[in-house]
Amino acid sequence: MRHPADDHIGARIADYRKIRHLTQQALAQQAHLSRGYLARVESGLQPATPAVVAAVARPLQVDIAVLNGQPYLSQLQQDHLEQLIAPLSDALDMYDLGPDPEIAPRSLAQIAADVDSLCARTYATEYKGVGTELPGLLSELTTAMASVPDAGAEERRAATLLSWCYWVSYEFAYRLGYHQLATIALERMGWMAERAQDPLLLATRLSKRSSMLLRRGDNRRSLQVLERGHRLIEAHDEPGSPAPLAVAGSLHLAAAIAAAQAKNGDEVKGHMELARKAADRIGREVPQVYWSSFGAASVGHFEVATLVELGQLGPAVQRARQLHFPAGHPKMRVGRYHIEMARAYTQMGRTEAAQKALRTAREVAPQQARYHPLMRETVGALVRRQRRASEGLTALAAWVGM
Repeated sequence: MRHPADDHIGARIADYRKIRHLTQQALAQQAHLSRGYLARVESGLQPATPAVVAAVARPLQVDIAVLNGQPYLSQLQQDHLEQLIAPLSDALDMYDLGPDPEIAPRSLAQIAADVDSLCARTYATEYKGVGTELPGLLSELTTAMASVPDAGAEERRAATLLSWCYWVSYEFAYRLGYHQLATIALERMGWMAERAQDPLLLATRLSKRSSMLLRRGDNRRSLQVLERGHRLIEAHDEPGSPAPLAVAGSLHLAAAIAAAQAKNGDEVKGHMELARKAADRIGREVPQVYWSSFGAASVGHFEVATLVELGQLGPAVQRARQLHFPAGHPKMRVGRYHIEMARAYTQMGRTEAAQKALRTAREVAPQQARYHPLMRETVGALVRRQRRASEGLTALAAWVGM
């Protein structure tokens, strides 16, 4: 039985490589990696990034979630989150069953207040409270949606609220490693966004869809989906107003990451420039538009992230020194940034800086950090690189379940 410290993505890659009768050289060629890099990943000395996992998953004929080892059941059980998945799955399955006679839905105004609260807590990565309340709210809204008049303002409002509940369902399931359930939630979100007749809501949903495609290493289709999102934004009544500009800018940032994972530096520059122009046109930070954030700080963050993805670690660290997040910037963004920087510092051999970034990620967004595969991989790489792990690193390793 493998020791928890040795149970990492690289070890799983090595296991499946051997099952498929592939040498390291053969897998590296098919995944467009160097053999030496793959060897370091398999040994756990190099964090297995999402792009690397996606690259090897196809030739290994294995789902990415399997290589990631998700969901992390022992941690979910400790945090009492695992028991929330079945009720959510049941609630998502009610979508076409009509009104539930046992549910008497409140007014849409009352429901809207709860939906806003749920979205805000998701935005803050507070998954436990979200998972407890989400199934009941989904069931109530599904019944309410079946009771409103067709093709009117009330139907569009109910559809908008239900679409955001499906977005919360996607975020909850995805962050905890239940990717199939997240895919179902995202499909439901698109269905309701169509009925809401909101092009920005539809574009936001496509941004999440592109992330799912990128997770599987499908850069080309990810970029196609994002381009479709831009066409939806062009159909908005005021495409030059702050909200459409912010959503469009976020799509360009997502496209820049997709291009960076494909190692297309020119395309990265093009999308980053378009995102920067959108931020300049808005002229201020938009901290909460369609439950996302956009502005100069977001552009700066993605400049760092794309440099890390392209392997330009020195320039990434230099740019990071100039980056300052404004008050109220989404915790999921700030936490993810520090995880990315920990990965970069680990690759550079800067152990203390990597540990500091990991601790900051935990402080900013603890539930996100606890269930993020890259957090776990980076902690593991640091542990395996040292003859004797420090007390702080040992504590981090125990916290993520190693």
